[in-house]
Amino acid sequence: MNIEEVQRRLWEQSQAHKQHRESGTPLFPTDPYGGRIRNLMDLIHNPTWIAAACDRVLKRSRGKAAGVDGVRAYEFEKAREHRLEELRLELKRGTYRPQPLRRVEIPKANGKMRQLGIPCLRDKIVQEAIRMALEPIFEVEFHDSSFGFRPNRSAHHAVHCCLLSAQQGFTWVIEGDVKSCFDEISHEAILRCVREKVMDNKFLDLINHLLRAGVEIEGVVHPTVKGVPQGGVVSPLLANIVLNKLDWFLHSKGSYGNKANQRQNYHGLPNVRFARYADDWCVLLTRCNKRRAERLRDEIRGFLRKFCGLELSSEKTRITHVRDGFDFLGFNISVGVGRSGKLVRKLKVGQKAITNIRSRLDAVLQYRPRQESISVRLGRASAVIRGW
Repeated sequence: MNIEEVQRRLWEQSQAHKQHRESGTPLFPTDPYGGRIRNLMDLIHNPTWIAAACDRVLKRSRGKAAGVDGVRAYEFEKAREHRLEELRLELKRGTYRPQPLRRVEIPKANGKMRQLGIPCLRDKIVQEAIRMALEPIFEVEFHDSSFGFRPNRSAHHAVHCCLLSAQQGFTWVIEGDVKSCFDEISHEAILRCVREKVMDNKFLDLINHLLRAGVEIEGVVHPTVKGVPQGGVVSPLLANIVLNKLDWFLHSKGSYGNKANQRQNYHGLPNVRFARYADDWCVLLTRCNKRRAERLRDEIRGFLRKFCGLELSSEKTRITHVRDGFDFLGFNISVGVGRSGKLVRKLKVGQKAITNIRSRLDAVLQYRPRQESISVRLGRASAVIRGW
């Protein structure tokens, strides 16, 4: 089996389904569920497919924390063929059940703790196999203004998108922050969105089992009734699938191409642009006042609550003017007066990002009681700077 060829065919089939769904008219309505992808479960337990997923997971997991079973990458590789065949047969027979996640807490930039859920290696392999199948299917549906956890896209592309909008005259900015997106996202919303493209009950049940695997805290397993684990392989993709609904909702608030030029030049009506990186997003508006921006923010809050089971953070969601600057993904974007007297866009590293990198450098460069040469400490600091 050629993995890339199968993914290309999945993409083409998904594209055909999208075109069929959008071809309906009032006189000739079409079935939006016709042409969905079938028999994905047969792909998941295919020996070549799951072996490719295993290779990717083991490559990324070397030196990483283990799940509740304590099995690390080098231990899994010792009995790889036996473990992988056992996992494949469980998937084929329908007896596979994921193990609970291991709870790990890491510090956040604001001083709070971020709760991660670390799956076992065998569960990571299953999640990678699911991701490999779902990614080409939903890449067809994703909006161009979505940049997080997608092939050939990065945070810098999202920042550049906002920078261009600021240069094109968009004035008011809604800095959006979803409250605990990965922890609060609705399981029902995830399955409903996947079901729109996939018609395979066994595959959907597999995703449902992964979502409800539970989390182990101090030896006690707690059920998970909502959210996706931060640390799961397929979690970013599932979150993107649900938040894609928000992208197209915001898309409907603006106009594009020739219609955008006519709307701005002749009617003076407001327009909307946005950029989203996972659960971080910002919306830019033009030819409107702050009251209209507040109205759109309230519409976004209602949409997220109804279709995604999410809430906007009241203290972190702000409305600012582009001349005052706004922060997005560690950068500060603003429009100011240049030397020639014209308005120019400005991009700076955000003050919060600078404070964080300084504190990290202080931690790795500080003197320790044990004997360490300056070259060792400089090597650690260089690694921090390269990562930053």
